[in-house]
Amino acid sequence: MDIADFSELEELSLKYLGLIYHTHYGNKKCLYIEGPIKANDIWINVKIICPNYPSLQGVTLQVQQNFNIVTISQSDGSKINCNWTIGELVDNISILYDRLEKDNDENNIAQLEHENIYAEVAGLYLPAEYEIQTNELCSRVKFCNFSQNEQHYLDVALPSLQILDHSLPHCIDVLELLGKSSSLTALLQQFRKLLEDLTPFYENFTEIDELCHVVQPSLPTTKENWRLFVLKERIFIKLQFSDPFNPLTSMSVHLIGPTTEITNLRRVYSEGLRDWDGELDVHKNLLRIFDLCFFPMPPADDDAMNDTGYCNICYSYKLERGEIPIISCDNSHCNLIFHAECLKEWFNTLADGKTFLDVAFGACPFCKSKLSTSFQELLQQ
Repeated sequence: MDIADFSELEELSLKYLGLIYHTHYGNKKCLYIEGPIKANDIWINVKIICPNYPSLQGVTLQVQQNFNIVTISQSDGSKINCNWTIGELVDNISILYDRLEKDNDENNIAQLEHENIYAEVAGLYLPAEYEIQTNELCSRVKFCNFSQNEQHYLDVALPSLQILDHSLPHCIDVLELLGKSSSLTALLQQFRKLLEDLTPFYENFTEIDELCHVVQPSLPTTKENWRLFVLKERIFIKLQFSDPFNPLTSMSVHLIGPTTEITNLRRVYSEGLRDWDGELDVHKNLLRIFDLCFFPMPPADDDAMNDTGYCNICYSYKLERGEIPIISCDNSHCNLIFHAECLKEWFNTLADGKTFLDVAFGACPFCKSKLSTSFQELLQQ
């Protein structure tokens, strides 16, 4: 560094009377300026170390107010312009210090929010009503094992409050319902309110899951809004609630099996709807409609089903996602059954296969009799 012209520094000393400059800092030759100046009506002490004067390349600015000391360097991405003169740097200390205060305020607020979210988690600890689980980094919290709703859970990222996972039905927009929560407490309250609103929806599935042979989903959870269960041999009922918040008004019942039997059962069901009892759940009403004391229960030995109920196209019982053969030929003398997915592939190979009003028509792979079914009802969940 060569300080050949001191005029700029002398003018700076006259403009800012408290500043003193030196040509050495420690054992190194460089421009060193120190002293008090007034920034934003506040007196602060500054130190400027400029190793490449008159260039500001590599300059360091140290600001002290009371006991707080902050260092700003030209190399750390700050707003110091290396094309400034040393005088322009001093003139801009007020602006640099103001930006620094704002950044510190934002960081303090973010840190405060970060700390508050964990205080909020601790304040939500109610072991009699639910459990709280966190990961090792405390970057997510899971509320689970709710009283009266043990299967339900809510998994949330911290401190962003982003919903990572939940136990509510797939068919509802949980992010729309919960995504606008202002705090973790509000988010949890809204989730528990949704559980309360969904009570009738889950209650209508309780007896079906416990007292019927549910074949799909293979392992029902709180997220599915439908069940496929056995009515009698080769006949199945698919029950679905398209709006879990209004289960009965959004209920649909589809009967699956040989055409002749299904036509008669659909008539029975349509007539039975007129005597629907609003005091009973769906399971009991369906028993009344079909004049049954109970629906078939799951077999005690699943291997027995494997031996007699395999698909006559792929020759297996369960597919990868747990689907079992449920489609029968319309020929009453043909007792073969098929997976919906396997039969759809078979229909696609037929020259005379066709679809009308979502119902696919084709021929049985074995007896060649007419076979019809709605793949849309079976394969689109």
